[in-house]
Amino acid sequence: MLFVLYGILLIGGMWLVGISFASPILPGLVFIAGVLCIAAAVAVPITAQRLEHEPSEHARR
Repeated sequence: MLFVLYGILLIGGMWLVGISFASPILPGLVFIAGVLCIAAAVAVPITAQRLEHEPSEHARR
């Protein structure tokens, strides 16, 4: 399930970055949205792995 989310975020972010150069309306905002999607795609597996290996420490916070 997380692999699908990762793929959608990564491909969608790359598409947004690519389309931002041809966007007539707010190309900077589209570019930033693409970069944030790519960053979220990288953060999803890292966060999932950390929560999987240390669930008791996160429950105490």
